[in-house]
Amino acid sequence: MGSEITITFRCPKEVSERLDKLAQKADMPRSRLILNIVDEISKTLELTGKVGILQFGLLIRDLMETHKKWIKKVKAKKVEPL
Repeated sequence: MGSEITITFRCPKEVSERLDKLAQKADMPRSRLILNIVDEISKTLELTGKVGILQFGLLIRDLMETHKKWIKKVKAKKVEPL
């Protein structure tokens, strides 16, 4: 991979615990697991960006997030269901 740098980020405790379980299952340090995930996902995002799938995926993600917010409002009776 060439030269390496240190990157630090914050995440929710639940994510950290999930990563720890996955790393233990894979018999590798959490940092190696995270590096592998980021490496593979970034390659996939680059590839999908070249064929337009990334933009479509982002559109779907945004739609899902909006839908989840609307469902919460419906359940809280702050908006009428369709």
